[in-house]
Amino acid sequence: MKIGNACLLVITALLFVMSACAESEENNSSDVSQAESKASGISEASEKEEIKAVSSSVSSPLSPDVWGSASKYSTFKQKYYDVPVRLTGVTRGDKAKVEVRAFMDESDEYTYKEPDKGEEWVVAEYELCLDGFPLDEGGADCSVSSFVTGTDGGYIVSGGKNYSPVTVNITDGKYYFEEIHSGKIAFTLPKNCKDCLIVLGEYEEDQAYFTLNE
Repeated sequence: MKIGNACLLVITALLFVMSACAESEENNSSDVSQAESKASGISEASEKEEIKAVSSSVSSPLSPDVWGSASKYSTFKQKYYDVPVRLTGVTRGDKAKVEVRAFMDESDEYTYKEPDKGEEWVVAEYELCLDGFPLDEGGADCSVSSFVTGTDGGYIVSGGKNYSPVTVNITDGKYYFEEIHSGKIAFTLPKNCKDCLIVLGEYEEDQAYFTLNE
């Protein structure tokens, strides 16, 4: 009986040790898995969209969603710097009219006016990347100088008339730091006219030219 009890105690002790080892191995495996997941998460979070700004011109404009290079004035450094920009969307007609009117009704600077006969409001949205742009503690807004021209860089010609639209900056006016943010401009065009270029960037500095594809 004593030998039998001793054997039973040994077997019980062995089972306890085996169970503890299995639990330790499982915990270590879980810790490694969590560490790998955490490392993967950090990598994904830190990964940014690679932006390659493409040069453009009147004769070689960019399609929407292609990053171009445009000059933006830094009030902090009091000089121009190039920033990546791209056209991300265009709305026109009644939908654009509602957006423009809502903006101007809240503005102290603008008074809403209906487009001339045969014309309509157009709203163009763009994205601007502030990475590398010199910022003071107040950040920078998302506005950038904008123009709308004919496909030859001159007047827009429609129905035998020449048009030179004036753009209105309708961004939110907030200030941001680094990364990618959105801005908007509004202007009028002859209805259904697409023979024009949207130009972003300061005059006589670097500019990005985009075709008006919807």
